[in-house]
Amino acid sequence: MALTATDHKTLSGTDYKAMLLKQKQLTIDAQGRKGQKATNKPGRAYLEMLFAKQGPSPAGHWLRTCFISYAYPPSTISTAELKPMMIPELRLETHHRGRVLILRTFGLPQRIQAVQNAVEDAEGNVERLALYNTDPKLTPEQSLPRGVVIAVREPFYKATMDGGYTIRVDHPSDLVRLPAGHESIPAAFAPRFVELDLPAERFKASGNAAYAKKDFMGAVDCYSQGLRACSEADGMLRYDLHRNRANANLLLGRFEGALADAEAAVIPVLADGELDEASKKLNGKAHYRAGRAAYALRMFAKADEYFKEVERCTPGDEDAKRERKRVAFRIQEESKGAYDFAAMSKSSSITHNRLDHADFVAAVEVKNAGDHGRGLFATRNIKVGDLIMCEKAFGVVFKSEKTTETYTMMNLNTNRGSMGPHATLLFDLVQKLSHNPEQAKLYFDLHDGGYEPKLTPEIVDGVTVVDTFRAEAISEFNRFGCPNVRSSDGATQRTPALGGDEAEDEFHGSVGVWRVASYINHSCSGNAVRAFIGDMMVIRATRDIKTGDEITMRYTNPKEDGPASRKKTKDSWGFECDCAICVADLAALPKQLERRRALSKEVEKFLGSNRLTLQSRATAASIRKAEKFYADLEATYDLSVYAGKPRLALSGLGQWLCQAHNFESSQRQVIACASRSLANLGYGIKILRKKLTIDYTHCHTEATAIDAAMYAAHAHRYLGEESLGLQYTKFAQRLWKTLYGELKWFKERFGPE
Repeated sequence: MALTATDHKTLSGTDYKAMLLKQKQLTIDAQGRKGQKATNKPGRAYLEMLFAKQGPSPAGHWLRTCFISYAYPPSTISTAELKPMMIPELRLETHHRGRVLILRTFGLPQRIQAVQNAVEDAEGNVERLALYNTDPKLTPEQSLPRGVVIAVREPFYKATMDGGYTIRVDHPSDLVRLPAGHESIPAAFAPRFVELDLPAERFKASGNAAYAKKDFMGAVDCYSQGLRACSEADGMLRYDLHRNRANANLLLGRFEGALADAEAAVIPVLADGELDEASKKLNGKAHYRAGRAAYALRMFAKADEYFKEVERCTPGDEDAKRERKRVAFRIQEESKGAYDFAAMSKSSSITHNRLDHADFVAAVEVKNAGDHGRGLFATRNIKVGDLIMCEKAFGVVFKSEKTTETYTMMNLNTNRGSMGPHATLLFDLVQKLSHNPEQAKLYFDLHDGGYEPKLTPEIVDGVTVVDTFRAEAISEFNRFGCPNVRSSDGATQRTPALGGDEAEDEFHGSVGVWRVASYINHSCSGNAVRAFIGDMMVIRATRDIKTGDEITMRYTNPKEDGPASRKKTKDSWGFECDCAICVADLAALPKQLERRRALSKEVEKFLGSNRLTLQSRATAASIRKAEKFYADLEATYDLSVYAGKPRLALSGLGQWLCQAHNFESSQRQVIACASRSLANLGYGIKILRKKLTIDYTHCHTEATAIDAAMYAAHAHRYLGEESLGLQYTKFAQRLWKTLYGELKWFKERFGPE
């Protein structure tokens, strides 16, 4: 664990490797002390000083480095069933199965990468405690405040990098905050003066006070204590507490709990009469909160029913009317894929990238995909360019949201490092999974790389048990990099000569998990491509798809050649691609592949040193050199092996030649280069009687295809062939919409027609 203030720079692969090796060695050294008793421990005075009030952190960008330790399962046994132990019984590097520590915090908590505090047991023994993977939206004081009594189930005791010791909690569900009066609290932790039988109304007032201070977690705790204190005679008060706790849970993102509370808050109509107006109004509030919770859980039809109930309870309620209109749009999106993508794109911005839209997944289903495990399959015929699915992120962290600190996370289980949003995504996922058990079941159905054991999320001691190590394993196998705002932003800023690699670098910071899209298997020659608008993933067909066909898309950078792509899929996801392109590469002569790889490096250097602008045009010599490169690269593709398959190594050079001839107004040359580029990307282009026909069967959709189509469009128009120019423009627009999800920014890139 390390914390430093720094001018943030991305760590290199060498940095990651060195840090991982160091931590692994420290872990190995610590393992040598397994089962030993800790010695030379600091006393209470030192811990009081360590966790005393501190001044503000120094200015600067904070780089927080932490390590995911070797995986171990969370505790699934309730506190009452575990045998109590004291701090001196702890042994280093040991998971104390079947035991529980009952502790009280006595310091002011701090967050480094974990929330830490000083703790004591009932006999006055002290130690540090580190709680990992906490809700980043909560302050340390809300996560682990001073003076609370906690149960640490089956505790894990570790030596730390600073030479000390800590009780380490990796699974937040292993730590349970015990309410006052809990049967497991020892007498030593009981307050000296106890006000017996506190009325539930007092807890309600305390909860309302905490809510007013925006301490929503504290409010939930108070309302929960009030519910436990309610007697049978406190019927109306019980409804109040459920209703208030529903609102606090909504604001904490605990939507399943909020829905359960809101439903429990509805005052029933007695058989012998109707509710009075005051009770109807209260029920209107309960139904409204139930509707908001159902909406957040993406149960839109159910949300509509709740909002209808609001209108029945309080006729003319403007909030309910507004919400029902919003729900109606979501139901249309969900059932028919009826999105206004132009409006969606326009609404997204660097400060508004978590959008309010439903998922459209009605055209796909999860089925067995043979050797590829499970996959996503079409349930209807889908035409090229049409929407396959559109999905909101299950969890996402945008690069633009983290401005004052950066987390670097090293995973000792996978030997991988991650930085920025890739490192903090786990924290957000754990919070969602911990407080929404039904959502957790959906998430834990995703591929985890063979992680064991596979525990089903269950509620123990009122807390959902979540295996954070498995949650991270699933995240690593299923997360997607995404732009901060929309995919087409990169296209509008793209450097034409190089195909946009610089702009794409901006996309690697943000990351998320899209649950249904995660079932789509990889293929370099896939029949679908993904685009992003805010936190919505838009997936369109690159060719016609029939009912029952599997949906596939490329995971890797399309600029990577076959061997590099196969290595990436093997290293990152544990499989080697067997698509048509990769099969052809495997059948090719090794010397051809080696020659292509060497030529591609030379071409990359050539394009980098021969950028084209109106002021810096291509020379005849550079065009001849480019054509020679092109011919030599083409020769590395044996037609007996690559017939009907995209030849991706030619795309960047083909784009450069189109641009070079365009600047020289050699329009017939532009058309010839554009046609050749499209053919090498797998598009079957034919022109008969001024009619353009396109065969998408073997196509590979990427940005250079759009450019080739637009170069051809401008050239035909320049030559007075307006009809062909218009047809090529429509072709380019279809490609743009397929690749970027929407058409709005097409004119930003190519100008008005």
